[in-house]
Amino acid sequence: MENVLSRLTERQAVVDLGCGAGSFHYGSYACQIIGIDLTVSHRVPRAHVSFVQANSAQIPLASNSVDAVVSHHTLEHFGDFRTTLVEVDRILKDDGVIWIAIPNGFGFDDALYRFVFSGGGHVNRFSRDQLVEEVHRLTRFRLIQEVDLFSSFIYLKKPTPEEYQFYPRTARFLFHIPDGTSTTGILVINAATRLIDKLFGSRISQYGWGFVFAAGGVSLTPLHRPYFNVCSNCGSGIPATRLRDEGQLKQFCGVGFYQCPHCRRLNAFVAPPDGCD
Repeated sequence: MENVLSRLTERQAVVDLGCGAGSFHYGSYACQIIGIDLTVSHRVPRAHVSFVQANSAQIPLASNSVDAVVSHHTLEHFGDFRTTLVEVDRILKDDGVIWIAIPNGFGFDDALYRFVFSGGGHVNRFSRDQLVEEVHRLTRFRLIQEVDLFSSFIYLKKPTPEEYQFYPRTARFLFHIPDGTSTTGILVINAATRLIDKLFGSRISQYGWGFVFAAGGVSLTPLHRPYFNVCSNCGSGIPATRLRDEGQLKQFCGVGFYQCPHCRRLNAFVAPPDGCD
């Protein structure tokens, strides 16, 4: 997503579709940001940020009016996602860019999330090829970049009392797990899934994919290789080479650990397979 947003100037606009509290760090970019969600009444606008309460299938913006659209882990929640894609095509300029991140609807991570959270609002189940075909069929934009996304299993952390009231019955057990046990459990599942992938060439630790769609002639910086080690607390992906070069890797009983440079949470480290950082 960084290579899409960083190219935009203060005169250009991006739509954060299904923005929630903000699907990316708004303060990091100079462009105009329009957050769209069904509920935005509590959002406080900033100088370059505005919020619009609307359904993604009926975006109240003019045709050919925005430079980029971000759907960051939201398309799986939209009941009429095909109409949403048609709307995205309508509001984007000819040289516009789309970023879409989705879970692998047939993978371990999404199955676990749906089981714990009684579906968790995931009403669509995507495969890679299905999503790409739908975007190609319903918009004038074509896939130009993609990257695998690996899970942090962050949704298994203990919720705050405020978050707990919105959790379904099946997920409320997370609130009653002692803090240390919760942290250790997420640490273990991160390490175990990555180790299995490393040893057997599987993809059970994969969350899904990130896609960039654009018209011909649009030039973007290359995407980073997928981050295999992802912080279980804040979700940040950290390149293995950075952890090694900065001396952040520690060994205990033959197991690697590192502290996330962003939130300082301890994480298990597994050397990535070929093609991953």
